[in-house]
Amino acid sequence: MAEMKNICGKIPVELHEKVRAEIEEKETSTQIFIRQVIEEHFNRLEGKGEESMEKRTLAVQVTEELFQRVKWVVAKEGIKQKDFIIRIIEKAVEEVEAKWQELEQPEETVETDRLEEAEEISEEEIAEEGIEGTEAAEEEPDNENFEESAQLEEGEPDSELPEDAEEEEELPESEEETEEIA
Repeated sequence: MAEMKNICGKIPVELHEKVRAEIEEKETSTQIFIRQVIEEHFNRLEGKGEESMEKRTLAVQVTEELFQRVKWVVAKEGIKQKDFIIRIIEKAVEEVEAKWQELEQPEETVETDRLEEAEEISEEEIAEEGIEGTEAAEEEPDNENFEESAQLEEGEPDSELPEDAEEEEELPESEEETEEIA
């Protein structure tokens, strides 16, 4: 066991009464109570105690029986009631969060799968429509163009298109020649 030393000091009567009441409530000794208070003080200074974040108050009313049971457990554990309650709440919240994360995870996967399937279907529909449009164009020729192309004889060149694009001589080079062709 570690070497022990005494700490003595006078404190106001009102504070002494609060300390005595707390010691009796926790069913502990003065020595344990003072050690806990001092350890908590230094832990806070070193940043090991409560996290330095914005605090909110959460208050509930419980039955006398539950209150006495909590007091008994706190005294046996040698911790503050506040710390005990916070530990219980954190554990319960973590369990519920884990449960909901498991339940939501498959839904996200199902939704992602649905979106991917919808994108694939859209791409397939576009491709099918493109094929159907091409087939329709092949099956139903434009009447005017079909009749004109049928009237042209094999030996007769189309006057609008040059026979050979490499021969630049046949293409009009000035505005006068363009007007003559038109």
